[in-house]
Amino acid sequence: MSWSGMPSRRCAERLASWLRYFSDEIDPFVSSESIRKGARGLDEIKRQLDESSFGIACVTRANIDAPWITFESGALSKEVDERKGQLVPFLLEGSHDDLEAASSPLRQFQSARAHDEEDVLNMVRTINTVLRESANRPPDNSRVDSLFRKVWPELRDALAAIDCTGGMRDQAPPRRSAQEILEDLTSLVREQISRITDLEQAVEALRDEQSGPPRKRTRFSGVYDEPTRSMPAQADGTGNEETV
Repeated sequence: MSWSGMPSRRCAERLASWLRYFSDEIDPFVSSESIRKGARGLDEIKRQLDESSFGIACVTRANIDAPWITFESGALSKEVDERKGQLVPFLLEGSHDDLEAASSPLRQFQSARAHDEEDVLNMVRTINTVLRESANRPPDNSRVDSLFRKVWPELRDALAAIDCTGGMRDQAPPRRSAQEILEDLTSLVREQISRITDLEQAVEALRDEQSGPPRKRTRFSGVYDEPTRSMPAQADGTGNEETV
């Protein structure tokens, strides 16, 4: 669940809680609630991106071109696309035309208007389809349709209570310090270096298996050779000693 700004955050939190009605397999991740205290935020978000099969970007007029929601939605779209998942811009206000007018990268995805009952139902059906396909189960929305009619008023009223007015500056969450960002980036770079090193070692081991005994590298010639040891003299049967 991607968000930016207080109205968008409240929308994501309400929606995450409400979606759990439909399946125990739905485990929404909202950074404001799901990141453990003391954990590195970027690491947690990256891990969730790696594991997610569906993404929802909670969009308002104030955050439609916010750098964070654009970045996070772009990363999310790439990850879910590899799993044949979906990314849905969830419009707390306005319409898809607002995405087009702002030239938002989110305009390429089918959006859902938060206050449109049929739009939200179709989004829930899509989530259900993704879950069933991932479990190799046939499509079936009968339970979703029946349950949706009962729980829709709860979400509708909660979203209607969210105040979308006010400037983006007042709504935006506190900005992270440059030191925090640098530490997270350093951690991610180290992780990538470790993975590349492991891959290089695996490739080298595979080459050695295919080409027989490894060839001695002249650059390190003699470095790892065992020192020659003198063997004790032995008689050769003629009275002379033979040195080995």
